[in-house]
Amino acid sequence: MEPLEAASLDALLRRYREVTVDLGTGDGRHVLRRARAAPDTLVVGIDPVADAMADSARKAARKPARGGAENALFLVASLERLPAVLRGRATNVTINYPWGSLLRAVAQPKEEGLRTIVELLQPGATVVALLNASAGEREVHAARLELPPLEDPGHVERELVPGWERAGLEDVRWRMLDPGEDPPARTTWGQRLVRGSGRSTLLVSARTPSASTAS
Repeated sequence: MEPLEAASLDALLRRYREVTVDLGTGDGRHVLRRARAAPDTLVVGIDPVADAMADSARKAARKPARGGAENALFLVASLERLPAVLRGRATNVTINYPWGSLLRAVAQPKEEGLRTIVELLQPGATVVALLNASAGEREVHAARLELPPLEDPGHVERELVPGWERAGLEDVRWRMLDPGEDPPARTTWGQRLVRGSGRSTLLVSARTPSASTAS
């Protein structure tokens, strides 16, 4: 992964009508699969750990005949330091089984962090999050990491949904995946975390107001 100047990133973003940003992308395999499946969409994987994405970035840089995907981009950044040029450019943001500050931002929710995510979105764009609802099942562990009780529908309705709405999102919907149901996004970490483990997954989705509504 080479450093990318803001002007170069801006030029790349302008080449695509659709821009998907995958926050906390981990090893980036999900980004690579999605980019190969939708060559007209720029798929941007963002994670603060460069080494985790390195293998997927190398594969993306190959020629298309060898499995490369020029529309897959990997950026090293934390939620607190997202590239400013991405603001208002994403048509879709995905967050798959986040941890740490990213989990707290979407699940507690922490308004400042959540607003940073919302700022990435175009009018009428969507955000979809898959959350490990069992993350806070151990009380001592949950308290130390400030993990919310996501298996509690009351918390979701009283805290999460209003928090998303205060951050500028609308049509906030949520549901628990059924036991044995495959998550809509297949990620390495998600499969390890959920498959056969008995852990539950909370699916949350929302969108930003359309341009006509915002005006």
